[in-house]
Amino acid sequence: MANPSSLDDALDRWVAAGLIEPAQAEAIRAAEAARPAPPRSSLLAEALGYVGGILVLVAVITLTGRFWDELGTGGRLAVAAGAAVVLLVAGLLAPSPHIGASGRLRAVVWLLSVAALSGAVGLFADEVLDLDGEVVALLAAGGAAVYAAVLWRLHRAIPLHAAFIVAVVVAVAAAAALLPGEAGEPPWLAVWGVGLAWMLLGWGRVVGPRAAAYVCGSVPVIVGATVVADSGWGATLAIASAALLVVGGVLERDLVLLGVGAVATLIVVPRVVADWFPDALAVAFVLLVLGIALVGAGLFVARRRREAGPGQERGTPGRGIGAAAVVAAGAAIGVLALGL
Repeated sequence: MANPSSLDDALDRWVAAGLIEPAQAEAIRAAEAARPAPPRSSLLAEALGYVGGILVLVAVITLTGRFWDELGTGGRLAVAAGAAVVLLVAGLLAPSPHIGASGRLRAVVWLLSVAALSGAVGLFADEVLDLDGEVVALLAAGGAAVYAAVLWRLHRAIPLHAAFIVAVVVAVAAAAALLPGEAGEPPWLAVWGVGLAWMLLGWGRVVGPRAAAYVCGSVPVIVGATVVADSGWGATLAIASAALLVVGGVLERDLVLLGVGAVATLIVVPRVVADWFPDALAVAFVLLVLGIALVGAGLFVARRRREAGPGQERGTPGRGIGAAAVVAAGAAIGVLALGL
């Protein structure tokens, strides 16, 4: 049943705006009051499921670690692949897979299934195909990305969203590491590009929920920008990325985007300032200014959201895909220029 206070407020607004008649509002209230509340999931059952899954995982790791060498290649592959299948079936057997505790349990066990499949593919590439480390990582992460994409399509849960983007980031970084040039910067620039492109797809509502896309994409953006910040172009890229996230959060009046921009700013900017101006007082002054500016930005966004309601919708699928394509193309060109 809907929250009575929020329902009453909404109905009062609609009646005042002339969207519905008072009699219709009363009929809606009566229908909602008569509707039975959905059954509540048992938190104890959910907790037991998590604890049981963790115990099983620990037991499997302990047993396989003890007898790993004796298992041989076939046995090790069977353990990893079998774990992926068992966890997949466990998620399929969830009684109410899209709601409450059952939905969360399905997301968790399928997340573990993705990890198990990645391990199986990595073992096959390493021990059967005898490939190099970067190629093994590329195949393992690529297989995990495809598998996670299928599971995420079946069950729109944030853990599977995160599993997919992590697998894609690792696969792209491994591919960049295969380039013949310097192996230091190209993978991290690729990581940055994937993260920012993903955030733009979330902004355009191509992938969702938007807040999850912002958070999942911001991690590779911050990590990639921080690692490449040692060089002149990398420092510029890091500062520009942090500024873009903060400005985007203010323009969109989005507290989640502003929050990840604040995190990026507080990680990246002091690092760059410390590299270029190795003075503790300079870093402290920059932190003070940034802190005041971010607090002001947060208050501004919160007030504008309260006074004006939702901001103008700028993020559309077309714009999101176009912006993500530009970022991906630019990052790819940069990776190739550094790696060839």
